[in-house]
Amino acid sequence: MRFLDLRGTLSTLFRLGINGLQLKSTGGKIRSRNAADDADAPLVGSTIEASGDSIVINEDAAGAGADFKITISRPGAGMTEDLVLTLPANKGTAGYALTTDGNGNLSWASSAAATNLEATDTTDLAFGSTGTVAMFQLPANALVRLVAIVVDTPFDGAPSLSIGVTGELSRYLDSTEVDLTAAAGTVFEVDPSSVAEGTAQDLIATYSAGGATDGAARMLVSYVIPS
Repeated sequence: MRFLDLRGTLSTLFRLGINGLQLKSTGGKIRSRNAADDADAPLVGSTIEASGDSIVINEDAAGAGADFKITISRPGAGMTEDLVLTLPANKGTAGYALTTDGNGNLSWASSAAATNLEATDTTDLAFGSTGTVAMFQLPANALVRLVAIVVDTPFDGAPSLSIGVTGELSRYLDSTEVDLTAAAGTVFEVDPSSVAEGTAQDLIATYSAGGATDGAARMLVSYVIPS
């Protein structure tokens, strides 16, 4: 075994082993290359650090089609401390958002759990719907701001509809506040002036066909979690 005091090499390539990987100087960059020098090779370390302000993904992108670079950069101003962001332990659920605990620990959370952000859920209602129609789960501490019933196709017969929860079927909409036999495009809006509940609630619609053989509507519930 020999240890050499090398100042450098005249070549732009420095090979590690007889047929091993190479370090290459090209285009003002140092690249990790395979033995044939026809592709980049993986470069691994216990910590990867960058002295610049950005990290570039897909650095050799063609810049056309679906092949473009992605650059992740730190803020140019406003930082007051070192920042560590810890990613969630899993892929999360479709439709969830990435949130923080204020200490840089990121996790997946339903966007419905965000405060001061109004959200609207839509549930379809058809003339042949069952007596109890499951709608959605209203998050804890949410306040129902508006209930809207949109008649898309007028119902025939004498149908009735109310919206609430088990044990209080008309909490958010009473059957006297909507007429499903109204003309298509008619919208019935109700502000239930409800009080936010500390626990999540499963909203349900209670529907009676009343002999209806035709009809379709949408039930929209808008809610917000006040801060």
